[in-house]
Amino acid sequence: MQKMLFIISKGFEKSGGATRAFQFASIAAEQGNPVEVFLIDDAIHWAQLGMAEGIRSSTGESMKELLDSLVAHKSPIHVCKACADKRLISPDELIKGAQISGAQVLVKMMTSPEYKVVTF
Repeated sequence: MQKMLFIISKGFEKSGGATRAFQFASIAAEQGNPVEVFLIDDAIHWAQLGMAEGIRSSTGESMKELLDSLVAHKSPIHVCKACADKRLISPDELIKGAQISGAQVLVKMMTSPEYKVVTF
């Protein structure tokens, strides 16, 4: 199976696109692919407790359900450290399965031939 890295930068203003990105990540995990998600910029808010509640794509998919599916598949959800620091978000405000990771972690995955990188 192919390792997949989904880099998501879409925040509240593009919640439909962000939900679609989580949908693709969730499908990839359900198909048995090792999936990791790295949230940058305003997308880091999706990993905050309660922020994904009530968010849906234009076709009805629920972001909360998609996040729950990723967590159930043990897909790590990385939250950009610099982005979290700028927004005063601490690790205890994050959903289960989410962790704060530095840029070095992201770049290491992006440059590894083991990962297929998908950006949204």
